[in-house]
Amino acid sequence: MEYSKRWFYKDEIKDIIIAMVVITVVFAYRPFDLSTTISLLPYYFIAVLLAFLFHELAHRFVARRFGCVAFFKMWPQGIIISFLFMLVGFKFVAPGAVVILPYRFGRWGRKAINVHLTDVEMGLISIAGVSVNLFFAALFSIFSGDFFVFLAGINAVLALFNLLPIPPLDGSKIVKWKPWIWLFLIIIAGILAWPYITGKL
Repeated sequence: MEYSKRWFYKDEIKDIIIAMVVITVVFAYRPFDLSTTISLLPYYFIAVLLAFLFHELAHRFVARRFGCVAFFKMWPQGIIISFLFMLVGFKFVAPGAVVILPYRFGRWGRKAINVHLTDVEMGLISIAGVSVNLFFAALFSIFSGDFFVFLAGINAVLALFNLLPIPPLDGSKIVKWKPWIWLFLIIIAGILAWPYITGKL
């Protein structure tokens, strides 16, 4: 992969598209009901476009502001795990994540400048993606209509999942930085995600 100042790298675009398709299928999947699954795909794709893509872009933007190289990388093992959990009725998605390299490259691709990320900077990078999901969840929850409720739920669930304090999820880095901020965010995410978790969507 060639590192430059371009917003997206060629391989990264492919990885993002594959990851979005995987997440869409996993969330839309209804066991033994192919017609319903197919009919839900467009709605889930829109939700994933807003929730997943903007989440990852937020990570990348903040990491790059701190001088790092940042790009989305697909995780093939995570895709397999996601589909296996889907088949047993559990919504788990781990198709990839933003890779952050704490250094920049010179003209010929050689490592040029080391960037020493602090716990504060790692926390801010992590909180950026979660904040996007919580913002969309809160925003869509104020509108009436099933689709807005649906969009709010998807964003809330993704925020809640990413806030789990398990490496390499965002929650583990936020806990290390500011435990009270993590606690506040996961409570908010839990409240917003509750209707979806309890099957009301």
